[in-house]
Amino acid sequence: MTDSNATVSVDHIRFQQVFRFGSILKAIGTSLQPTRIGIAMFMLALLIGGGRLWDAAVGAGEEAHPPFDATIVWVEGACERIASGTIALNSAEFLGGTQDLLWGTTARLWDGGHMWFLLLFGLWTAAVTALCGGVLCRLEAVHVATQDPAPLDPALDLAITRWSAFFGALLVPVVLAAVLAMGLILFGFILFNVPLLNILGGILYGLALLVGLGLTLLILGFGVCYPLLLPAVAVENCDGPDALHRAIAYIVARPLAWILYLITLALGLGLGLILVKTVGHWTIDATSGLVGLWTGGDTLSAASASLSGEEAPELGWTDQWTSGLVAFWTSIVQWVIVGWAITYIMSASTRAYLLLRRSCDGMSESHIWWPGLTRGTLAPEPPADDSRNE
Repeated sequence: MTDSNATVSVDHIRFQQVFRFGSILKAIGTSLQPTRIGIAMFMLALLIGGGRLWDAAVGAGEEAHPPFDATIVWVEGACERIASGTIALNSAEFLGGTQDLLWGTTARLWDGGHMWFLLLFGLWTAAVTALCGGVLCRLEAVHVATQDPAPLDPALDLAITRWSAFFGALLVPVVLAAVLAMGLILFGFILFNVPLLNILGGILYGLALLVGLGLTLLILGFGVCYPLLLPAVAVENCDGPDALHRAIAYIVARPLAWILYLITLALGLGLGLILVKTVGHWTIDATSGLVGLWTGGDTLSAASASLSGEEAPELGWTDQWTSGLVAFWTSIVQWVIVGWAITYIMSASTRAYLLLRRSCDGMSESHIWWPGLTRGTLAPEPPADDSRNE
């Protein structure tokens, strides 16, 4: 007989093994690597450059705030709400900022009549994110798998050669949603504008509601699984539709775990932004304060006004050039802060994907795709058939 009153004693707990979600916060440190921040800044330069070109070619002179310029202001405000909500532990402020960022940005552009900007710049954003984000996700996946800093060249080679897979992972849900939306638009145009046919439209409206339900679920699913799409391709080297399937399957299987990972990811983003922004702003303030201590004129104040969008004082041409250069170097520091945030999101999302995969499939974080394995699997590639050469 066994003793029903037997007790079990625990000598120690390996918290790192039990509470694995904490490893997501390690992305705060790994994303501080200069190479990764440089990649994120390059991504930022491509996005901002594309947006400025659009405003210059289309939006200039039409309105006070062209679409890209207005979008930048809106996104900055949403990010500030997210950061302040994280610092104050205010869930309503945090969720409001997240909603403004993810849904409000698109809704404002659509309501403002900037449909072509939303479409074309959205494609440009997806293309740039697929390339640069793919590199960042692969670097983090290799770092987690090997516990050593990942070399840049193999990750860059994977992102370039498999760019279509990264791009497809981001684009497939959007294309499916666009097809369903266009179907509903054509349904209303054909069946609700012609007498007698409108009766048929009323009869079939239940079918339209089912299509609308599918569209809603697709949009919600894309929003929830979006952070996992690029990591899925970077870890498994799978195709875009397969990445979407894996992400949705893992989230459906472990929804509470995914919510916990998202909360941890957001917490790390808020804490990291506090650290990085504090260091960056102190660097700017200390440098300008000491350099301007025995400096006459308004050169530094003009540079500060230029960065904040305020009216700058009148200066001579040499002082104008000097203030412009000072503003340029100061903006680099601000770009580093934003670059870190991009790098962190990609790195933390990759760690979250690996943890979610481990929770669902029991696969270790060290098991990722390497050259020599079949694409999309961890199985070795079949040997080459040499019989043709005989």
